[in-house]
Amino acid sequence: MKNAQTKILSFLIISLIISCSTNKGLIKRDKSDYGTVKYFVQTDLNNEDYKKRIIIKVADSVYYSLYSDGINKRTKKNKNSVYRLFYGEIPKELDAQIAYQKLSELDSLVLSKSDKILDSLKWNDFKRWNGAKAFEIEVVYYHGFPKNGKFEPY
Repeated sequence: MKNAQTKILSFLIISLIISCSTNKGLIKRDKSDYGTVKYFVQTDLNNEDYKKRIIIKVADSVYYSLYSDGINKRTKKNKNSVYRLFYGEIPKELDAQIAYQKLSELDSLVLSKSDKILDSLKWNDFKRWNGAKAFEIEVVYYHGFPKNGKFEPY
């Protein structure tokens, strides 16, 4: 009996330590026609180029990641691809190598609120969505998404 209590106590302590060590905090939660939209701040990333970012999660099916030099989107429907926010005019004669996706109503809703969050955090060095009209689609996993890969922000 004492051994079981020790194991349970150890498990609880380890769980608490792991949950406290994540550097992702919920900023805002909204309900929309598309589901629950959650805005997170993530700091102390292991990436040398990025020390912080904002992650926006829409109903476990779409992730937006805001960085100092760009905005990315991933969808559960197209796990193989990353959508990078494209500024400027979409070329009239499209290149066969580059595909674009116009901003949807969901994109506009989420990204407009992200600008307000960036303003409230005073993160002036982050990219804003104003002026963007589409996402440029980049295929990341040419041979399919890894079978046991976790769907998460890019």
